Amino acid sequence: MNILIVEDDPLMRELLLTIVGSIRNGLSLHEAEHADSAWSIWCSQPIDLVLCDWNLQGIDSGLDLARRIRQQNKSVPIVMVTGRGDRQSVIASHRAGLNGYIVKPFTPEDVMKRLTPFFKPAAGKDAPGASNEPTDWVAWLESQSKHLDHLTLLPDAQKVLAQQWQQELPTAKSLAKLWQDDVIITSRLLSVANSSEMRRYGRSVPTLLDAIATMGVSMAIAQVSALLLNQGSTNRPASIKDRMQRYSEESQRVAETAAQLAARLKLDPAPYYTAGLLYRLGEFALLDVIEQHPNPASPPDEAMLDRLMDLFSARYGNAVKISWQLPLPMREYIGAIHHLPSDTVRRDLLLMHLAGLQTQPQPDTAKMVRLQRALGFQ
Repeated sequence: MNILIVEDDPLMRELLLTIVGSIRNGLSLHEAEHADSAWSIWCSQPIDLVLCDWNLQGIDSGLDLARRIRQQNKSVPIVMVTGRGDRQSVIASHRAGLNGYIVKPFTPEDVMKRLTPFFKPAAGKDAPGASNEPTDWVAWLESQSKHLDHLTLLPDAQKVLAQQWQQELPTAKSLAKLWQDDVIITSRLLSVANSSEMRRYGRSVPTLLDAIATMGVSMAIAQVSALLLNQGSTNRPASIKDRMQRYSEESQRVAETAAQLAARLKLDPAPYYTAGLLYRLGEFALLDVIEQHPNPASPPDEAMLDRLMDLFSARYGNAVKISWQLPLPMREYIGAIHHLPSDTVRRDLLLMHLAGLQTQPQPDTAKMVRLQRALGFQ
């Protein structure tokens, strides 16, 4: 099912992509920030549902785009998302042939409820198009490796978002403290914040606190709430769930160790902690894509998961870091945990590699001693 989301605000567009992507696995999501690019997408391929903001940059509004689409196609569902809740706007959208109207501010649950009726029935195990043939996971993951812009990366909810029900919103600092140990929340908010800031101002966002401050507390809570809507997480195969938990715990150990080493060197621990949390980003991305397979006959077993990790985790990790526009130093820190060239003398990279070594079950003791001496710990 092809879904077109048209929204000129990068933060709101990311939120809508996350919400819509949570409704069902295997959706093909297309995004546009103005009417012209949306029209190009519409003309280039069949679209099954259009979700469009009213106010767009450029000459044409979302309503103009909806009218153009409706002239060509009378049946495709079109849902308007707008801050206009006045009677005249609602009447105008109805006359333009729209199928739904979502007023901002909205909750993720509101969007889910409004959009779900427009989704085609999912192909079940015995439905036409369903297959009982074993999935060629290597070929499928190869085909998906260039489409990693909007990963969901959803574990079971690790933090309760009670803050969103409080009369007084929490501060960015308190949210950062609440979520600082959550690999997935940190990954997602950094992705969204960097996407927005890089497109608007060409600057990067290095830490979770910076990400929350950039997008605002309300938007940060909305983004995390959308993550928790993933309906597939409760049905996650045990093999994938166990690996996510293991990688999450390992990443947190690296993050804590990196922060402690940075503090000993009188460096700001925050960027090193964040890099440690993203240590297994490639593995998380790979597991997320495996879960999104639209019609797998069965999940890969442990032996196949091991093989897939060896083949794809590094490639997926690099692709996600670039796609999310993570700052170059952050990418270098993450990379240094995995591999450190022999001629490296930069303290920040030596620190990250040492953090990775110290958390391994059987670390290279001689290498650890050399790194500790280079950093002045011995």
